[in-house]
Amino acid sequence: MKAGVRADDHGRLGGTGFVRTTPGTRLAAIILFGLGATALTMAVAQRASMDPGLPLIFWCEIGVGLGALTISGWVWALRPREMATRLFALSGLATLAFTFAAATFAGGAVEPRSLAIAMIWLNAIGASGFGLTMIWLFLVYPVRLPHWPWITAACAVSVTAFTVLSRGGYLPAWATIHLLTVIEMAAIALAIIGQLLATRRAPRDRAIAVWFGLSVLFGAGGFITLNALPQVLGMPVVIKAGYAFMFFLLIYIGVAAGLRQYRLFELGEWAFRILFYVVGSLALVALDVALVGLLSVGPGMALGLSLLAVGFLYLPLRDALARRFTSRPGLSEQEIFREVVALAFQPVQQDRPGQWQQLLTRLFDPLEIRTASDAGDQPEIREDGLELVVPSVSGIPATSLRYPWAGRSLFGAAHVRTAQHLLQLMAHADASRDAYDRGVAEERGRIARDMHDNIGAQLLGALHSRDDERKNSMIRETLTDLRDIINNASHGTPTLDETLADLRVETAERLDSVDIALDWSNSSDEAAPLPAAAAHALRSVVREAVSNAIRHSGASHIRIRIERLAGRLTLVIEDDGHGFDAAAVVAGNGLANMRGRISGLGGELSFSSLEPGSRLVAAFRAGDNQGLEA
Repeated sequence: MKAGVRADDHGRLGGTGFVRTTPGTRLAAIILFGLGATALTMAVAQRASMDPGLPLIFWCEIGVGLGALTISGWVWALRPREMATRLFALSGLATLAFTFAAATFAGGAVEPRSLAIAMIWLNAIGASGFGLTMIWLFLVYPVRLPHWPWITAACAVSVTAFTVLSRGGYLPAWATIHLLTVIEMAAIALAIIGQLLATRRAPRDRAIAVWFGLSVLFGAGGFITLNALPQVLGMPVVIKAGYAFMFFLLIYIGVAAGLRQYRLFELGEWAFRILFYVVGSLALVALDVALVGLLSVGPGMALGLSLLAVGFLYLPLRDALARRFTSRPGLSEQEIFREVVALAFQPVQQDRPGQWQQLLTRLFDPLEIRTASDAGDQPEIREDGLELVVPSVSGIPATSLRYPWAGRSLFGAAHVRTAQHLLQLMAHADASRDAYDRGVAEERGRIARDMHDNIGAQLLGALHSRDDERKNSMIRETLTDLRDIINNASHGTPTLDETLADLRVETAERLDSVDIALDWSNSSDEAAPLPAAAAHALRSVVREAVSNAIRHSGASHIRIRIERLAGRLTLVIEDDGHGFDAAAVVAGNGLANMRGRISGLGGELSFSSLEPGSRLVAAFRAGDNQGLEA
């Protein structure tokens, strides 16, 4: 390569005079190689069987080999410069070697003998190479373990020597390739444990390591348990090697996900749940085999005893481990709602950010929580699940959470949905609080107006009145109005019926104390709330008219009729007294106040003398249809 020209991560070359390679061309070359190997293997197998048709086991082996080569080659084609992807691709090539070599024998004995020996050696080299490559891979990915070069070199020398000596017949009969496969599996398990220890403070890398472990448990572990280990122990295999090879595809699917660093958000819970079920299944199979092979128990009885043992021993242990490893701190829906409402109605604005962070901490238990300065409009996951950024809401700054559940897991899509739900609840609760605050402010304003316009004026009038009876009457009316203001604040705006009921009781008590009969009738056809101004005007007119009748009319009977129609209220008060002097009506302060209240509501107040007695008629707006006239 010319000086100054360097390939990038995708293998593209700068400068001129060089062929540009792309992921597509690299992957195409790998697939063509696999198809060519497939054609060659089919030719050999068909020659051995002398039959164009090949058994199912042949296609299982071919499918595993092609799948492993394609998946591992695809990962390498995208990232060809990384050691982990190169090792992964090499393991796929090794899988292709031992599966295709085994497939050549699917049709029968391979001839000539030299070709058969070559296929046997290819199978052994492929199997040994797969184990060695996987050991190497787990020594360097997701993190490089201490002394990995020396460990890798020692494993390479040992595996190579064992393979050559075993195939050359220099080792005892029990030292077969199957034994080497079991030993390699144990070495892979040790490398996985090393990765779990090395990544205990790195949640993302730990999630990848856990995923790798599950891939091996499903893949190589399944093959070892069902085929290789029984042969080492001199027991019949549970499943033929050609079919057991299918487990290796699970390795490549799982490891490909880890190597591509997909967002493994829920891998923590998935990993342990899958692990528990796999271990339970393997325990059931192993116990059943042990009962049948070692204790000579009948198959039916062995299966029953195995199910009983797994049910009573393993399942309780699995539940305990699940609670230990997969349980997460958090809040129920009702608790979240209560916390959000309490936060939204927090009276001290400066305390809200701290309470918001406490709520997020209880939900996600992060190792780090701080204010974020670059948040968007929606919750966002960053750094492959290490960080969750929650945007600003209701004046609370955006928040960054890192390393959820004390660094034992990663953020995932479900946690984004939880954060979105939390933001929606908070926005809704905040809007409700604003509406509540507006309602409180309006109610305080109404009470203040009522106190100023009615209570203050009445107390001032009572203070300056020289008539003791009128002063006492005004004080009683003021106390009644004050009680009405308090009741309205507690129970909302009263209806016309409620106002008239209280006013009727008050009027009846006053007239009964002076032996005047009351005839009260209400022909209103509406039950809508009565505005405060209209209620005060109605009470003032009735009270003033009754006071005048008690003091001046000499009446023995008073009739009060109320009618409300189309938003307009008409009040008629009649007595059977000796009437009144027109000049006194004009000059009276009480009647002048009544005129002022009624005219303030766009109504009219009139007086007339009867034979005998007098009449007062007041008509004013008292409802929603305030523009209508009677």
